Amino acid sequence: MFDTWFGKNGTADLSPSGSDRSGNGNGRSTEHNDSVKRLISPGPVADWPDRPVRKPNIPPNPPSFEQIYQTAAVKPPKIAYGIHKVAEMGNSAHLAGMSPTFKRKALLMALEAAGTDVGEVLNDVVARQRALKEYEESYLEKVSQFEAVQMEQNRLQKAELDRITSQFKSRMDAGMEEVERWHDGFREWQKNKQQELQRLTDAAGLCVSHEKGGIAIEDEEEEESDGKVMTIAQRAGGAGR
Repeated sequence: MFDTWFGKNGTADLSPSGSDRSGNGNGRSTEHNDSVKRLISPGPVADWPDRPVRKPNIPPNPPSFEQIYQTAAVKPPKIAYGIHKVAEMGNSAHLAGMSPTFKRKALLMALEAAGTDVGEVLNDVVARQRALKEYEESYLEKVSQFEAVQMEQNRLQKAELDRITSQFKSRMDAGMEEVERWHDGFREWQKNKQQELQRLTDAAGLCVSHEKGGIAIEDEEEEESDGKVMTIAQRAGGAGR
């Protein structure tokens, strides 16, 4: 059915029929059909920007904590019994089940025996905390910068999407306005047709007697305008025979 209504180019089949195929009207009909086809043919589609396929930005792979400590501005002190060693000693199986107080005394005794000052261990903790905080701040800054870039790209893409959407909406609105103009033209033609039929009916009525063989012909005013002329013409032909 689709092929019956539309040709391969998607436009309606406006080939002339009836009297339009013969006589001098053929050329005018063909020209009119070509004009209508140009009107209803779809316009050029907006060129979509040819963008490369966007690759996902993978978050950075953070280095190990030890690498963070060694690349920090202030590196932890190099001591044999640092905070990591103390943590390892505190989790030793030899101290399992002991109370926190006993563990503390045992660790202090071990540090003293190794000639390590508790202050150095605490400085190791402070240096490592500072290194972690600095890396956290730098990491957060990178995340914020990436977010700002993506938000700007999203803003630009949203503006582009709104522009394209507005263009197509304008085309759609213009198309509907054209449809309404076509309907207005058709309604105007129907109005003129009714006036023409009335003019033909009035003129044809002058050619027919209102009585035939002494029998009055029924009033024609209640009949359809399209049938009035045909009815009067038929009666006029019958009266002439």
